[in-house]
Amino acid sequence: MDSTENRNENSRIKAPLANMQPALFVVLSLMVVFISYQIFGGLLSLFIYGDDLKTLDTDVNTARIIISFSQFMFILVPVLLLNMLQGTRPKETFRLNKPKQSVFWLGIAGMVVVQPAIQSFMYLQNLLLKSLPFGGEAIKQIKELMDALEAVTLNLVNAHSIGEFVLVAFVIAVTPAICEEFFFRGLVFHNFERTMISSKAVFLTGFIFAVFHFHPFNLIPLILLGYYLTYVVYYSSSILTGIAVHFVNNFLSAYLVFRYGKEGFENPEGTIYDNMPLIVTGIISFVLFIIILFFIKNKGTENKDKIVIDV
Repeated sequence: MDSTENRNENSRIKAPLANMQPALFVVLSLMVVFISYQIFGGLLSLFIYGDDLKTLDTDVNTARIIISFSQFMFILVPVLLLNMLQGTRPKETFRLNKPKQSVFWLGIAGMVVVQPAIQSFMYLQNLLLKSLPFGGEAIKQIKELMDALEAVTLNLVNAHSIGEFVLVAFVIAVTPAICEEFFFRGLVFHNFERTMISSKAVFLTGFIFAVFHFHPFNLIPLILLGYYLTYVVYYSSSILTGIAVHFVNNFLSAYLVFRYGKEGFENPEGTIYDNMPLIVTGIISFVLFIIILFFIKNKGTENKDKIVIDV
């Protein structure tokens, strides 16, 4: 071990949280980020708007800027501080490497390909929820609450010009792609890998990513998204892949709202037969997605032990 490695190891040992169990450290990190973003981010909004949050509807650009600032300040900054307190090198925790190109582009392709499958699933899920013989009223009330929250989000995403769409893309696509990837595919995934096999760490990271978004009706698509993002980061050996794929997913959603006024192509007023093209397309897209997963694993496993070139 050379002198540089000795210094790095010594600095890790001296870090305040260096000896904390990885799983416990993940729990602490989730609590810190949740409190930081929800509490302090909420206080920031309250400080700017006071108790008249109706002005969010008329001052949308300010709300967008607050959201973006809050994610960088109350998610990314705490994540970097927690990593420093744990004493792990940022390059190691956040996989600050040049991604393997084949996996990078396959990862982006997979995210584009899977979109119809996600939209088809959401349409079929909504049909199922409406036809449940029990618990319908409770589910309806929860659904109405989530729809109301989504309506607020849609107002933030909806843009009326190219210039406004650029701001929306930065807030909706760029900001979460950076902040959430450093948190989940960086800090959380790295610590899970220290205490369990990689396949379990990939799934658990994706699951926690989904639960952390607090949207019960989007849980399964979010688990798929979280799993896939962790999967491509692992096999590309770079967080840059996760950032790029995350950006593509969010950008596509924002663009659909900008172009068509909604995220999906389903006809909510039509019958299942009216939406059959969407369902068939969804099945095909899911099959193609599974094939891409296979190729990503195959390409990512090749020469896995070779040193990845730094950025």
